[in-house]
Amino acid sequence: MILKVYNDDGSCQEHIINKENFYDKNLENTCSYIASTNKEQNALNMFKSHFSNAKSILYDKSNKSIAKKIEALNISNFEDSKKNKTIFDIYDFSFLFFTSGTTGFPIAALKNKENFLEELEVLTKLFKKYNIKRVIVSVPFVHFYGSLMGFMYPLINDIDIVLKEHFLPHDLLDLIDDNSLVVTTPLYIKSLNRLNQSKDLSKSIFLSSTAPLFKDTALEFNKKFSCDIIQLFGSTETGGIAYKYNDEELWTPLEKVITSANKDNELTIHSPFVSNILFEDSFKNTKQKIQTFDYVEFKEDKFKLVGRSSQIFKVAGKRYSTVQIENILEDTPGINKALVTIKSQKEELRGESLVITLESKKSFLIKEIKQILKNELSNIKFSIELKFVDKIQVSSLGKKLVF
Repeated sequence: MILKVYNDDGSCQEHIINKENFYDKNLENTCSYIASTNKEQNALNMFKSHFSNAKSILYDKSNKSIAKKIEALNISNFEDSKKNKTIFDIYDFSFLFFTSGTTGFPIAALKNKENFLEELEVLTKLFKKYNIKRVIVSVPFVHFYGSLMGFMYPLINDIDIVLKEHFLPHDLLDLIDDNSLVVTTPLYIKSLNRLNQSKDLSKSIFLSSTAPLFKDTALEFNKKFSCDIIQLFGSTETGGIAYKYNDEELWTPLEKVITSANKDNELTIHSPFVSNILFEDSFKNTKQKIQTFDYVEFKEDKFKLVGRSSQIFKVAGKRYSTVQIENILEDTPGINKALVTIKSQKEELRGESLVITLESKKSFLIKEIKQILKNELSNIKFSIELKFVDKIQVSSLGKKLVF
């Protein structure tokens, strides 16, 4: 297995990945963090951690709230020769990931080897027919999605990994050969659709996660590149939950994942992929069952994802998703990005309003925005607070950051 790292200057480094090159007995059972801003360094440290049976906490160093949490917990850097004792030492895990959770505060999800191996067995079956020979990774390894599919999947299946520190859309396109699995996000797929160049990618497959990929975007990509997209739905705590192809509406639960819904039609997950242990201010045993905040509609053995409870608002008894609103607005000429949040107005009779933030060089009136939405959502009435910014910030995985 080889890790190929392409640099911005066109040069390439290759690392032969095996236990002999990466094992360090001094790292066994030690706990420390990996959070370099360099993708290659993170990958090499993660291989060293894996082959040495260490316990590594992975996070994005630019996330200040997590950085403060790591500092408060007195966790050592992976590259420090001496490691501090930590509250995590007694637990069985390979990698630990932080997620903002439902509270907005960092929650740690501990993943042991069994969590990974159980899920990778299922995902390996899913991708078997594509005869994958290389995995091209455009997402950070320090996030769970990047670790699972960009790191562990090729490692377990002895497949080469290809990465680049700064992937521009045309760079990604140039590096795709036959039998490639491209681990990416909707943001990159949208960017590829905007390129003037095209390429026959019919012998490769794209995997998209971290945010919704809308029907029109998927269909445009299919037509332009003759390539299928598999969408993976899941979270850091739950691992993978379900998948679908291209513009399909319904999600198919992954093998080994038991799905159900509570009385509010929110999705409940029970699977061996779920983190056994979560940590916020104290440790919690999940018993591998998680109650999510995703509204779903079941149709036999599949389900439709309506949206997260924090992203759903009701008008005349019907539910709408803020993500759906964002997609409609971003398809409007003159609007580059849109961020939509719900503002509770308990003191007012109308209950809720939408706060719409636009990254746009063109100025829009509220009545114009309402008309755009009514054209797609019928003649519904809702209050809007409209804002304009030069730039809507996104995370390293392409998720929009709320102001």
